[in-house]
Amino acid sequence: MRLLTIKTATRLIFSLSFFASIALAADYTKLEAGLARINPDIKALSIEPTPMEGMYDIVLNTGDQIYMHEDGTFFFAGSMFQNPIGARLVNLTQASSLKKTLIAMQSDAAQKAWVFPAKGEKKASITIFTDVDCFYCQKLHAEMDQLNGYGIEVRYLAFPRAGLQSSSYQVLVDSWCAQNPNEFLTQAKLRSHNKQSPQDSPELCDNPVAAHYALGEVIGVTGTPAIVLDSGQLMPGYVPAEEMAKRLGIL
Repeated sequence: MRLLTIKTATRLIFSLSFFASIALAADYTKLEAGLARINPDIKALSIEPTPMEGMYDIVLNTGDQIYMHEDGTFFFAGSMFQNPIGARLVNLTQASSLKKTLIAMQSDAAQKAWVFPAKGEKKASITIFTDVDCFYCQKLHAEMDQLNGYGIEVRYLAFPRAGLQSSSYQVLVDSWCAQNPNEFLTQAKLRSHNKQSPQDSPELCDNPVAAHYALGEVIGVTGTPAIVLDSGQLMPGYVPAEEMAKRLGIL
């Protein structure tokens, strides 16, 4: 567990706005004091009760998730399971993660996406955190017609793996600001695949690339492509178009 402050101010600002919908409505003085004893820089972005009496699910400003007793004297990091009598085992950590991802996908940043619409009836939608110089992002993008043909709408969010000072970040900004963003992004991936220099940059505009990157970090994206389903499930890595259609129940 990283007991450190978060990496960038951008991420902190996004995290605070994202978790504003999970307000700290109750008095959690003992929990907050317990966090301060671990590290004075650690703050709770959200605190929610779990089915285990006296135990709380806490998301920290480091991006970590922990469970802490209500008196602040015991905590652990890892997965929590509920083992009910006469029912199936429940992964509470996974359920919590799905919930937070669903909330993130409703944020203003997530709504600003490159959208490649389904052909004909839309049967499903997927959101993909992407980069322009990632081989498997390029491979997945080459199957766009096939994905759209299955009735799958593809929404792209930017995740420049090398960070916000990288050349890929600038290309993603250029793609957003282009007169035809989808075409520019398609060409950017193709040119990167073919080892060609980037296209000429359009005039700079307000863009969501940094916010996309921060959102990805908040929900646990560590590489690209990273695919988010409407259920909130995060699927890291490349999935072929036909396999994706099967997983979505289309084929």
